[in-house]
Amino acid sequence: MFTGIVEELGQVQEIEPKSSGMGFSISAKLVMDDLNLGDSISINGVCLTVAQITDKKFNLDLVPETLDKSNLGELNEGDYVNLERAMKASDRFGG
Repeated sequence: MFTGIVEELGQVQEIEPKSSGMGFSISAKLVMDDLNLGDSISINGVCLTVAQITDKKFNLDLVPETLDKSNLGELNEGDYVNLERAMKASDRFGG
C-alpha cells in the first residue's frame, strides 16, 4: 500500500528494450536505504517490483501494458521520477 506522498526524486539512468517491454535503471539515495529485491516501489504513482539492486541504483522490468497505461513509456534517460516505497504494516498514514 502507498500513501501517495513522494519520498524522493530518482533519475532514470538507463532504458533498455526487452523482448516484452522495457527495463529501467533508476538512481536514488533515500529509498535505497532499505530497498530489497522483490520490493514494491511506486514510480510516478505506478506500483512496480524491484528486479535488481546495484550500488545507488535499482532495476525494474516494465511490461507493455504498464508502458501503454502510464506515462512511464514516455520517459527518457535523464528524466526524473517520483519515488515512494510501500508502507510497512506498522507505518502511520501521513499527508
